[in-house]
Amino acid sequence: MGKVSTFSPAQQAEDTPSKVVASLERLSEAFRVLLWQEATQYGLSPIQIQVLTFLLHYPEEKRTVTTLASYFNMTKATISDAVKSLEQKNYLTRKASPTDTRSHTLHLVKEGKAVARKVEQFADPLHATVAQLPLKDQAGLLEQLMQLIYQLNQQEIISTQPMCFNCEHLNEKKGYHCNKLKISLNNGGLRMECPVFKLREE
Repeated sequence: MGKVSTFSPAQQAEDTPSKVVASLERLSEAFRVLLWQEATQYGLSPIQIQVLTFLLHYPEEKRTVTTLASYFNMTKATISDAVKSLEQKNYLTRKASPTDTRSHTLHLVKEGKAVARKVEQFADPLHATVAQLPLKDQAGLLEQLMQLIYQLNQQEIISTQPMCFNCEHLNEKKGYHCNKLKISLNNGGLRMECPVFKLREE
């Protein structure tokens, strides 16, 4: 007899990992629905919204097609198409590297920044829902999700994230502590993105 599908209600009734996976799938659908609603309202595609949001918050050295492709686990061609469309809408411009004319960084213009600040609000309902949880539960959920992401990184299913579990500065001898920043990372202090991140050598 073949393996029963994770998405089978019968399988889920007897298998906790299947329930967790099904729950994550439901959450991903909520994220997708909210993203599509915002995209439709502003005449953008979901990936264009994600690109705008990224460019609004990340430093210039990371605002490249290569970095975006890695961050969103997409091909450079897909990201390039999204960037080209945003250029045509006059939301961003390219700036050639002074040392390599083949390399460009991406910069939002005034209108692009204004749109980015509006469309990034698509995640507000999810944020509000998580914020209703007790602080201890928020911290526990964060740790568990980051552990899942770390395992997916290790399996090379998604790109390596600049988060605590991948960082050489993480000290786990007494809970979680950052040796670089010299701060405790317990009680919700773990970071998905960190400016002092340094990839841990295996």
